[in-house]
Amino acid sequence: MPRYDVIVIGARCSGASTGMLLARQGYRVLVVDRSTFPSDVISTHFLWPHGTSYLNRWGLLDQALAVTPAHTEVTFVNDGIPLTGSVPDELLRAYFRDWHGDDTGVVRSYASIRRHVLDQMLVEAASKAGAEIRTNFTVRELITEGEQVVGVRGRTSDGRLVEERARIVVGADGRNSFVARSLGLPKFDERPRCTFAYWSYYSGFDLGPAQLHRRGRLACAVAPTNHDQNMVLVWGPSEWSREFRRDVPGNFQRALDFVSPELGEVVRTQGVRAERIYGTLDQSAFLRPLAGPGWVLVGDAESAKDQCTAIGMTHAFRGAELVADALGRWLSGDVSLNEAMTTYESRRRSQNAAAYYDYVCTLAEMRPYRHDELQLFVALRGNQQEIDRFVATHADIAPVSEFFQASNLLLLNDAAKESSAGYPVFDDFPTTARMYQQNLFA
Repeated sequence: MPRYDVIVIGARCSGASTGMLLARQGYRVLVVDRSTFPSDVISTHFLWPHGTSYLNRWGLLDQALAVTPAHTEVTFVNDGIPLTGSVPDELLRAYFRDWHGDDTGVVRSYASIRRHVLDQMLVEAASKAGAEIRTNFTVRELITEGEQVVGVRGRTSDGRLVEERARIVVGADGRNSFVARSLGLPKFDERPRCTFAYWSYYSGFDLGPAQLHRRGRLACAVAPTNHDQNMVLVWGPSEWSREFRRDVPGNFQRALDFVSPELGEVVRTQGVRAERIYGTLDQSAFLRPLAGPGWVLVGDAESAKDQCTAIGMTHAFRGAELVADALGRWLSGDVSLNEAMTTYESRRRSQNAAAYYDYVCTLAEMRPYRHDELQLFVALRGNQQEIDRFVATHADIAPVSEFFQASNLLLLNDAAKESSAGYPVFDDFPTTARMYQQNLFA
């Protein structure tokens, strides 16, 4: 009999959450991570309302919001066309009933929670639930018997080499997953076109709810976060990154001024940068196989996407609840492992999940919006119900296929209450479109 029911490799959003949920079901869980906590990691650290709803379902939201600002409204500004909305309660409840069969714990607020705050909280919650947590633990090898994964060999914080065995090993170790590489798992449906992103933290101003701006092939966002600071983020097409890197501080401000002169002015005149500017250059998307003999993947290890919709942490929580539910039904003897993994895979590779993967990958190409796409944003103004549904669609709460179906777009256009005449982007659109193709940093 193995010492553990489950070994989870990775103790961040997907790993600590999976370990916590399985430990709460009474299973013997070991969670290992090479980091020590608290620690930061490359992340947009943004939780959409379903992300905060997971924390609420798990009894952790009050602790998170005690140190983190939260809002319900978010503003999108595309080429000067503003849309402010929030996710409707009924769509959130439908989301949880569809994915998990119940809608308990739903809240409409979102929050931007620094990883050194959130990951520490999740690790502590997993430990409190009864999971054994080993940090500063480096996994060196998966132990296999035939094709079956049966455990791990690794080095502990005091330098000892140890072996631990379990009925199943969960790879929750991110896009560069050691588990996936050790097993030689292929990537599929790869999407190489992605964004570069740079961000930092500023005090000195309070703009309230989060803002996301887009102009041409560049975008920026500001969101209030912990320590009375704002995360300020700029991103653009990866093929412009080489020129951007020649002067990161200068081009960071230049991008802000181009995408949103108002936000650029606030950051320049009022902002006090608290940390260095961080960056990431390769966010290409891919999928991996989900499960095999003695192993299963969750979070970015099984499906990595670009940061442009800031959905990674929220999806990590969703995956944790799905895989913990599937493994719990197998460990309890209710279903076979094959049946449990088939259910997990059917949820994670559903048609709606595939449609949202395509949506994120298309946005990550950072093509300038077409004339008709910008007209759609104009048509949405004055229709708060549809603005809210657009916000929910962007955040993967409502199905992409329902909002963007042709009949809905035609109805929106017919019901438009506002003319596009008042927006400068339409004045000489062909010239503007050509200008947008030029690399701002070249």
